[in-house]
Amino acid sequence: MSGIVGRGRHYLQRDGRSIVPVGAHYVPVEGPDWPWRVGPEAFDAAFAAMAAIGLDAVRIDLLWSALEPEPGRFDEQHLVVLDAILEAARRHGLLLHPTFFVGGEVGDAFWDVPWRAGRHPHRDPELLAGQVAHVAKLGRRWRGDPAVLAWDLTDEPPMWLFPDTTDDDARRWTAALSGSLRAVDPDHLVTIGTASQEIGGEPFRADVVAEWLDFTTVHPYPTYNPGLVPDSLLSARMTHAAAFETALAGGAGRPVMLHEYGVSSAQFDPDLAAAYDRLLAWSSFGRGSIGFLAWCWTDAEPAAYRRAPYVRQPHETQFGLTDHLGGLRPRGRVLQEVAAVMALLGDDLDALAGNGPVARAAIPVPHEYVRAYDPAGFGLADAPRGTYAPAEQAWTPERDHLPLVRAWLNAFVLAARAGSAVAFERESLDDAWPNVPLVLVPAPLTSTTSSLVHVRTSFWRGAPAHLARGGAVWMSMAADAALPGMGDLAGCHLADRAPADRPGSLRFVRPWGPFAPGDELTLPDGDGSLATRWARLALDDGEVVALDGDGEPGLVVVRRGPGLVVTCAAPVELLVAARPNAHDPLDRTWGLYAGLLAESDIRELAWVDHPDVTCGTLHGPAGGLAVLTNHGARDLRVDLRLPVDAEAIRRYGPIAIERLEPVDRVTDGRAVELDLPGYGFAVVGWTGHT
Repeated sequence: MSGIVGRGRHYLQRDGRSIVPVGAHYVPVEGPDWPWRVGPEAFDAAFAAMAAIGLDAVRIDLLWSALEPEPGRFDEQHLVVLDAILEAARRHGLLLHPTFFVGGEVGDAFWDVPWRAGRHPHRDPELLAGQVAHVAKLGRRWRGDPAVLAWDLTDEPPMWLFPDTTDDDARRWTAALSGSLRAVDPDHLVTIGTASQEIGGEPFRADVVAEWLDFTTVHPYPTYNPGLVPDSLLSARMTHAAAFETALAGGAGRPVMLHEYGVSSAQFDPDLAAAYDRLLAWSSFGRGSIGFLAWCWTDAEPAAYRRAPYVRQPHETQFGLTDHLGGLRPRGRVLQEVAAVMALLGDDLDALAGNGPVARAAIPVPHEYVRAYDPAGFGLADAPRGTYAPAEQAWTPERDHLPLVRAWLNAFVLAARAGSAVAFERESLDDAWPNVPLVLVPAPLTSTTSSLVHVRTSFWRGAPAHLARGGAVWMSMAADAALPGMGDLAGCHLADRAPADRPGSLRFVRPWGPFAPGDELTLPDGDGSLATRWARLALDDGEVVALDGDGEPGLVVVRRGPGLVVTCAAPVELLVAARPNAHDPLDRTWGLYAGLLAESDIRELAWVDHPDVTCGTLHGPAGGLAVLTNHGARDLRVDLRLPVDAEAIRRYGPIAIERLEPVDRVTDGRAVELDLPGYGFAVVGWTGHT
C-alpha cells in the first residue's frame, strides 16, 4: 500500500479506503508573510495542536517570492524549511495541502514577486513558463510523498488584480501547470482553491477548469456578498450557502471540497459563528462535499495588527478556530466534532455514501454560462451560412450574472425547505433534459433578455420526453419572459405584462402544499424592472391553483400524460432574493415548492417534513446516508422517512454510533424519530435500497 491519496468513486481514497479530510488552513499568528517571520517550529507546534483535537489535514501557503526570489533561482534554505514542515505534518499524522502562487490570502494580501515587472501571470508566455517550472521544482522534490494530500495550484486566483483574465487564459494556465505537476509527480492529486468563482461567473470557475483537476473546491463567504445574501448570520439563505456552492460546482463533473469557510469573531458572536460553521459543514456534506478545511487555524497576534494586511483588514484578525494563544474557540469545537463523526463513519463511508448525492430535482445551468458565446451553441454548424456575430457582445459586453445566481440560490433554499435536494445540470446542446423526476426552471431562466441567464430556445423541445417519463416541471415567469408554444406545454400562455403597481399576492382557490383555499401568500415587491415584475397569464386547458392580485391566473397546473407542469406568474425566486432574511421560519414561500412535490408525488429516498430541516441523501452500494441540519433556533423532534426496506438504521454521533428502531406510526415506508437541537445536525445511515 502506497498511502498516497487518490480518487475514488466520489470521495478521496487512501489505501483503498474512502476518506473525508478534516482540517484547517494554517497562517502563523505573526502573519501570512510567514517565511520572513517564523521557522518550521511554529508549524510543528500548530500541527501538534491540530492532531490533538482529531484533525487530519492542513493547508499552507507557499509564497512565490520566498521560494523563488529571482527568476529561476530557488532559495535552498527555504526549501529545507518546507521539507521540515512536511516532516512535521507526517510526524503528527496530518496530510499537508500546499498552495502555490498565493492569491487572495488574508483579505487583500497578494504576495507578488518583485521581478514580475507588470507581466500578466495568466497570459504572459515567459511568466507562464516560469510558473510551469516553479511547480515542477516542488513536484519533483515531494514526488509520491504520502504525507501530501494534494497540490493546490493557487489560493483564490487574484482576479481583482488581473480582471482581464479570460476563460481561455484560465484554461491554458490550469492545463499548463497541472500538466507540469503530473509530468514529474503523477500520483498526487491537483486542484485550485477558488473563491466565489462559481457564483461570480469568473474564469477559474469549475466549468472552465475542472477538466484538468482531480477535484474542485469552493470557498463560500456569503457574509461578503450582500448583493446575493443580505441576511443575518444564521438565516437559512446564509447557512445553505456552502451546500449551494457545492452543488453548483459539482455539476461541472468533479467532486467538490469545502476548502475554506468561516466568519470572524471580530464581527460575529463566537457561539453564533460556531453554529454557522456547523450548518455549513454538514449541509454541504449532505450535498456531496468530500472534505472540510476551515479558515483558519488561529487568530493573529495583537502585534500583527499594525502590519498589512491586518492593519487594513480588522475582521481578518480573528478568523481563528483558536485564539492567538492557542485556546480553542467554539468554531474549533465544531470542527473537532466534524472530525470525530467522520472517524466513526469511516468504515461505512464507502458502502453507504460512496456514490455521492443523487438528487431527484435539477435546475438548468445555461450553456452560455458554462461557455460564453460558444459557436457550437448557435445551431449553425450543419448548414451553409454567413458570418454570425451576436449583437449582444456589443450591447452588453459586461453581462450581469447576478440575477441568475440569485434565482439559483433561492430556488435551492426553497427546495431544501420543501424537502427536495437540487442538482445543477448543465444545459445540453441536444436539448435533452436532466434525467431526474423534477426540473425547476425559475426566472430568469425563462426570460428573453441576456442569453447569459436564460436557456436556449430549443431547450423546451426536451419537455415532451421528460413529461412522457412522468417528470414534473416548475416554471416561474416575469414580464420579460418568452416561451414559444407555451400553451401546449403549460396549459396557459403569456398574455401581457402585469400592471407595475398590482399587489404581489397569490390567493389559493384549492389546496396546495401547506395552503388551504382562501389562504393568501404575499410576495415582496420587485425593483421596478421587467425582470421582477409579474407576467399576466391567460388560461388554456390548465387548472388555476391560485389567483393573482387582479383575480387572474397566478399559479396554474396541468397534466401532460403522466407528467405535470406548474407555472407561476411571479418571478418568485427573484422577488424573495432581495428581501433580507426572506426564508425565516415565518415565511411560507417554500409552500409553493411543497405543493409541487406533493402534486407530482416526488420525494427523496430520505426526507423530513419540516421547513427548518434540510435533508441531504448520499448513496452507496450497500445503503444510504441521510445528513440532516436544523436551520432554525428551536429544538425539534422530527420523523426521518426512509426507504421501506431500510435496515440496520444507526445515527453517527461524535462519541458513538447509536442504533435506531423504526417507529410504528408510519404505514407507507419506514421512519425513525430524531431529536434535533436548534442549529444542530444528525447523520443517519441504513442498509438497503438506495
